[in-house]
This record gives sequence, structure tokens and C-alpha cells, in this order.
Amino acid sequence: FIILLLGASLYAFRTPILRWFATTLIVEDPLQKVDAMFVLSGGGYDRGNEAARIFQSGYANKIICTGGNPFIELKVFNIDTLESDMTAADLKRLSIPDSLIIELRQGTSTKEESGIILNYCRQNQLKKVMVLCSKTHTRRIDEVFRKKFKAAGIELVIRGAPSSRFDEMRWWDSEDGMIVINNEWVKRFYYWWKYGTL
Repeated sequence: FIILLLGASLYAFRTPILRWFATTLIVEDPLQKVDAMFVLSGGGYDRGNEAARIFQSGYANKIICTGGNPFIELKVFNIDTLESDMTAADLKRLSIPDSLIIELRQGTSTKEESGIILNYCRQNQLKKVMVLCSKTHTRRIDEVFRKKFKAAGIELVIRGAPSSRFDEMRWWDSEDGMIVINNEWVKRFYYWWKYGTL
């Protein structure tokens, strides 16, 4: 009876329970004017679209795209390009001036990118920056970036780009959503185990 009651309760409350797995991953700061916006590698289409929207709303004067991972899928067309190139291309497609887009063609992980961006901020005396990634990655970005940027005296604004492939609040309705949420939870625990970020 207890098992049946528990099963019935889980089924009745399945939507808020499943939604929790996504909402727990999303941590965003209010939009604020910053010295520069950094767009992390991966998901160049969604992140580029959101970066363009934020830029056109006047919150940043320049956009810096990071990422040294090759975009493997384009090799079938004999095109060698990096994830940072893809984001930059999407920004240009959306009429962001080429002179306001900078590429840091480095970084193969969130951890690496945090160090690369921090060094760039120090070298260019940036005091307030925005870091843009996918919505479901924002908590991990917060856990990796926040403490080290605060220690360096750099104010951080974290924002997330919504996915064009699935609804974050109904992720279980989509295979893409299930893969993304599962992968992000695995990455969070990996980062906690390896770097002690939680």
C-alpha cells in the first residue's frame, strides 16, 4: 500500500518534480550594462541569437566569443572551423558589426574558458562582464566562475540563452531535452568531484 501510495503521489506531482530538475540548473542575474559580453563555446545558434538580442538592447558594447573546440559536423563539407567561429558567424548574420566581435579561439571546457576569460579581463582592465551560455548551464557557470571573478574584483553577470530545440520547462517531452538535462547533471557532479565546485 505504501509503495502504491508513493507511486501515485510521484505520478500526481510528476510535472513539478521533473521541472525541478531544470529549474535547479538555471541561475541568472538581472540584465545590466557591462564592459563586455563573453559568449561561451557550444550552441552557437542559440547563444548567438541571445547575445545579439542583449547587445541590440544596449547592455554591452562588444561581444567576445570563446572556444577552441572544432565544429566536427562541418568537416563533411571540408570546412575547418571552431565553435567560436560559429558563434561569431551567427552574430554577423544578425547584423552585429564585425568590428565589435572578438574571437578568443581557445578553451575546450567551461573550466578552461573561465581562466581564459579571467586573464582577458585582467589584461584589458574589465571590471564588469557578462557571461552567456545556455540556460541549463548557468548554475554550473556560476559555480565555476563566480568565486574566482569576485576574488579578482570583477563583477559578473550570468545570463542564459533559451534552447530552440526544446522547452526547458517541459524538457521531458523532447529527446534533446532529456539528453541536455541528463548531461548537465552528470557534468555538475563531475565538476564537484574534480574541482569541488558545488
